[in-house]
Amino acid sequence: MTHGRTFIWFTLPILALALFPGFARAQADSAPPVDQKPLPPSTNPAQRVVYAGEGQTNEQQMVDQLACYHYGTEQTTWDPHQAYAALEQKHGEALKQYQQTQGGAVRGAAGGALVGLAIGAIAGDAGKGAAIGAVSGGAAGGIRARRGRQAAASSFEQDAEAFKSQFQLWDRHWVACMQGKKYGVN
Repeated sequence: MTHGRTFIWFTLPILALALFPGFARAQADSAPPVDQKPLPPSTNPAQRVVYAGEGQTNEQQMVDQLACYHYGTEQTTWDPHQAYAALEQKHGEALKQYQQTQGGAVRGAAGGALVGLAIGAIAGDAGKGAAIGAVSGGAAGGIRARRGRQAAASSFEQDAEAFKSQFQLWDRHWVACMQGKKYGVN
């Protein structure tokens, strides 16, 4: 069962880059003027096909895409690039938490064996007490570890779904803006 969860942890960043390839683009080399908002890595993060309906130049299209990027961000109070960076950071933290829960059964067994050894020594059979403690401690540690992994995976999946939903709303604003500027957008 954990193999499937492991698959999710390692494929989500790849899936996100596949769905939103504009996030992988580097920011422009030149710094923006002081009075201008910083340039996002991509002004078309959904990688939509844009057709200049009234013969706009490539330069004008870039200016219009940037204006629509800021329009979508202002209308939704949500910036897709900042949200994606936060999602990636949370994914890293969840992955770290997941890795820390690995071996929970082993640590639980070791702790249980020590407790069982002490109890068994008092009862007169230290070996049997250690064995019983190891089994019960290992089961408890495994359960805690599994719950921790499930909680981390569930939290990240919810965050990814929320990102996707918010991105769709933001993108609708971006498309409406571009269409208002006489571009065909698909």
